Amino acid sequence: MMKLWQPLFLLLILPFALEAQNETRYTVQAGTFIDAKPADFDALRAVDFVYANELGDNLVEVFVGGYDSRSQAEQLMAEVQQSGYPNAFIKERPVNAGRPVTVIQTATREIASSIEWEQLMKAGPLYGILSNELIKIVTGPYTSAEAAKADLGRVRQLGYSDAFVKTVNEGMLIPLGAFETGVKKPLIPLGMDESGARPSSYNQAGERISSGQDLPRDPSSDYSTPDDAYEVLTPRSPNAPTEPEPIGTPNIPKGYDYYDGDVRPAATGSASAADIMPAIDGSVKRGSVLELQKILKAAKTYTGSLDGYYGPGTTKGYEEYVAQNRTLQRYQVLAENQPIPGTEGSNTGLQKVINNLDDPAQATELDRYRNDPLAKAYQAYQLFRNFGPGEEVNQLMNTAVNGAFKGKPMEGLPFDPTSTYAYRDLGQLILHLHYIHAAPATEEAAPCWLMYRHPQETAKAYEIMAAMVGDELNLQGCGQFESWPEVRLLVTLAASINSKDRFDQKRLSQAATERSRLYMAPQPLNSQERKAVENWDKNLMTGLNTWSAQDPLHGRLAEAFKAMYLQTQVRLEDYFMDKDYERKEATALALATLHTLVAYHMERFV
Repeated sequence: MMKLWQPLFLLLILPFALEAQNETRYTVQAGTFIDAKPADFDALRAVDFVYANELGDNLVEVFVGGYDSRSQAEQLMAEVQQSGYPNAFIKERPVNAGRPVTVIQTATREIASSIEWEQLMKAGPLYGILSNELIKIVTGPYTSAEAAKADLGRVRQLGYSDAFVKTVNEGMLIPLGAFETGVKKPLIPLGMDESGARPSSYNQAGERISSGQDLPRDPSSDYSTPDDAYEVLTPRSPNAPTEPEPIGTPNIPKGYDYYDGDVRPAATGSASAADIMPAIDGSVKRGSVLELQKILKAAKTYTGSLDGYYGPGTTKGYEEYVAQNRTLQRYQVLAENQPIPGTEGSNTGLQKVINNLDDPAQATELDRYRNDPLAKAYQAYQLFRNFGPGEEVNQLMNTAVNGAFKGKPMEGLPFDPTSTYAYRDLGQLILHLHYIHAAPATEEAAPCWLMYRHPQETAKAYEIMAAMVGDELNLQGCGQFESWPEVRLLVTLAASINSKDRFDQKRLSQAATERSRLYMAPQPLNSQERKAVENWDKNLMTGLNTWSAQDPLHGRLAEAFKAMYLQTQVRLEDYFMDKDYERKEATALALATLHTLVAYHMERFV
């Protein structure tokens, strides 16, 4: 019996053994493109499977196919070149660069066939393993084989009765997202399980459905006195997330090599979605428009009815008001030529290196700061982006976390900095990178490119770290909303009304940090937070009215300020409504954003 069993066992494990032994796959890189859209490569999809790798700064590498032999890849390269990509070339894809992971293979499909992506996504996040004319579609990875086996029944119930658990090297996995499948994901990122365990349920787009494990926010008390003027929204206080399993004592390698394909983040000062103002929806009736119409009507630039709709008449009235108002004209020049204070971040050498990691030479500059925990963390980030998770990443990040917090106790920290962690996904690493930015001895602000390149991961980090909105977490002001003309004019007016001789840059930086969170807006304000910003708004207007009655100059300044405040509120409401928030939710988020822009300067009126 043993002699018969052994050959059978060898037959069962042979496919996996062969797959593991083949250390190189060959793919064809069609090129590197800017602002690439999936539809741009429909001609290539007729040739073979097309997938992408985002580099940041709107740059995307596009690849075609995956083959076991170079000769097959050469034939494919010729077809790609004939399809309109003459610079296409073969690229080796090492499949042993990562660690073994456990997945569930849901299905195997011919690349040329029509694949039921939406149905497959019900299983969870998808990855592909290309093998000549076939693509093996898997979900995972799981924290252990036992966890995968426990979930296997659910996957089979989706109609994939042949699904099975397998172990593969991470280097073989190709993430299957909207570019590869054509299935769009929701705009607002949903939950990410900090534990590394696979979430219990997914929606059709492959995103986790909110559950009791999601991190709730602790409601705030109402705004009350100028002493706490910044803290109209008390930072959310989520439950401490579950951390991944410990991995052992960190041991830093001696050195790391970086190559030309290194990550290229968007430059801090580059144009982004933040520069694009949302259009104002004239079909929505709202209080902000009504109050603006009252100001315009009093100035005789608006002759329509006070109906709360921002139609052509209100648009024309506002434009005439700005053109004719001498107070606004005086401050317009200042608004166009001076930066909004409190948005610079620190001026350290390490900050400059981090800000410019889009320059490959700057990646090696991190080594100059090798003893700084933050530099180690960004080295770990670079390694993860280039080569995926691995022991070196774990060692660097654990040493960085331990060094950032060692001997520096910090209340409310939602994780244990003395433990060691396995960084299996980029979201986990980015979250801990933000923890290090929040550490007591860290001066440097998290750079803007980190948010623009990884919007979902940073939005989740902001949500989990909401309790650190005060003195700790420091984000660069990345121009969110501040490129809008009405916002710049509003803040310039507010700063001129401010009676302080010197501005508190720390307070202004804190406001910029909260503005960065609101720009991502992972969820609406709760009822008490909404009430807090509404009370602040009401108190501000009451205080301004009292002040304006004291002197004609005060009156002119207050009127101009209120006009820009209301115009900005309207524009912000549309920004958040464009992100699918309900009107009342958008109004509350708009008021919270206005608070970050002007509360510091206007606190004496509240």
